[in-house]
Amino acid sequence: MTFQRLIALFPLFMVPVQGWEAPWFCHGEDCPQFSVVDTYEGFEERLYNASHWITVDVGISTKEEVQKAIWKLRDYTKGENEEKEHVILPWPSIISVKGDGDEKHGSVSWPVPFGTHLPKPDDATIRETDMPAATVYVRSFGGLATETNGRENLEKLKESIEAAGKSFVPDRFVVAGYDPPLRLLNRHNEIWIFAD
Repeated sequence: MTFQRLIALFPLFMVPVQGWEAPWFCHGEDCPQFSVVDTYEGFEERLYNASHWITVDVGISTKEEVQKAIWKLRDYTKGENEEKEHVILPWPSIISVKGDGDEKHGSVSWPVPFGTHLPKPDDATIRETDMPAATVYVRSFGGLATETNGRENLEKLKESIEAAGKSFVPDRFVVAGYDPPLRLLNRHNEIWIFAD
C-alpha cells in the first residue's frame, strides 16, 4: 500500500460555511471544511461537515492498485469523461482503509467542492460518494508520506486516542495528503480515525 498522494471518503455536499477560513495546508483551495473541537497530546479532534467526493475502490493490498486508482481520477479530471471537460478539484487526496488483517479494502477519493459540475466518467469504476458529518481524530505529519511513516503515525494516533480515553472505530482509517508530488517543502499529511 502507498501513502503517497493520498485521499478517500469524507462525503455529502461540501456546503460553504460562513466564516470558514481554510488552514494553511489547503494552500488556498476549497478543501473539506471542519472545526477543531479540541486539541490533545498528539492529535486534534475535528468535526467535519458533510462532503461530496469522487471515488475509485481498490483492493488496497498493493502500491500499484492505489497508484492506478489515483491515475484514473487524474485522467478523469483531465478530460476522460463524456463531456471531455477538465474538472478542477482541490486537495486532499485521501485513501480510506477498512478491515483488519488480510481483509482490508478501501478507496481513493478527491473532494468535490459545492457547486462543482461533474461530467459522467468514461471509466465506470469512478463513482460519486457522500459522507455525512463526522467526528474525526487527526494526527498530522510532514515530509513525503510513505507506507512506513504512515503506519508509524497511525499507531501513534491510536495510542494517543487511547491515552486520552476516547473510543474510536478500530478497523477504519484515512490517510490524507494535501500536496502534489512535486511540492518538496512544507508538505502536510494526516491520519484520520473516526470517533466511535
